[in-house]
Parts: sequence; structure tokens; C-alpha cells
Amino acid sequence: MSRKLTRRDLIWILPSGVAAGFFGWFGWRTVRILFLKERVPEPTWRDGERVEVARLEELEAPWAFKYFTYPTRFGELKSVLVRLPGPVVGGLSVGEAHFVGLSRICTHLGCTVNYVPDLEAGAIAYNYRASNPFLGCPCHFGAFDPAQGGKAVFGPPTLPLPRLRLEAAEGVIYATGHEEPLYPIERG
Repeated sequence: MSRKLTRRDLIWILPSGVAAGFFGWFGWRTVRILFLKERVPEPTWRDGERVEVARLEELEAPWAFKYFTYPTRFGELKSVLVRLPGPVVGGLSVGEAHFVGLSRICTHLGCTVNYVPDLEAGAIAYNYRASNPFLGCPCHFGAFDPAQGGKAVFGPPTLPLPRLRLEAAEGVIYATGHEEPLYPIERG
């Protein structure tokens, strides 16, 4: 024989159900933000215009960077060129110098990410303690590591930043295409 549900029971059950739903969602979101980031795959390139980005002497030391724009069929793509201390998948190596070109469009909601060279300022502003400079999204405080090919390492983004294909000739670095798909513009 089952007991009849009373208003007193309902007053206890409804808030408990809402609280359980909230904490379940919060737990899932925490796991997703901290542990479910997609790896950076080998790039599939889409050919594009050959655009001069920088001269090699402009980026003399590791972690030097330069902002630039790259023309795509969707318009001008805000991008960044970063000199790295070591090679990275989808990057360019010229002798002992290693570079990566990354889109500055966050793969979470499309905000413009900024290069954060000051680790202490990054720890305060993005609540992310990094071991090297990173790209940070000021909208939802996501972080991307250029040393890992633009991998999302903190915050809501789960996809890496799209890379730009780089080539070097006569002391000049050129961007000659971009990775497909170009997230978040071509998301599905």
C-alpha cells in the first residue's frame, strides 16, 4: 500500500530535486572544464593567400609574438605568430627557431583571445597558473597553450585554436593557409 503524497512532502521533494540537479550539473561542468579538452591533431590545411607575417629578426627570443590578420573566405582572421622554445605539431621550424601561427578567435564563443606574456598577471586575471605565456580569452577566462599547438588548457573552451600554415623564405615568415575546420566559424 503506497502512501499518499502530501503538500508537506512536496515542499521537501521539489527543492531537494532542484539542488540535486544543480550539483549534478555543476559536477559535470567541472569535469568537462578540467579534464575533457580535445587533443591537438595533425592539421588538415586549406590553401590560402601567401601573406607576409614577420621577418625572422622581429622574433629573436622564445615567446616573442606578433599579431597579424589573415584573409579567409569569411573575412579577416585575427591571428598571432609566436616563437616557441621547441617544435610543435603544425608549426614551423627554421634552424633552432620554432614558430606557431594561431587564430585569435576563441573556440568557445568567438571572442578575441590575447597573448598573455606575464604569468603573474595571467594567474590573477585568468585564475590559471601557467608555466609559460599563453593565449587568454577575456570573455569567459579560457586559456590556450601555444607550446601545445593552441590546445585549450583551462576554462570553458574544449577545442584547440585553429593553426595557420607557416612557410619561411629569405628570412621572412609567411602564412599560406589555415587549418580545417576553422573553429568556431565552421563549427558544423
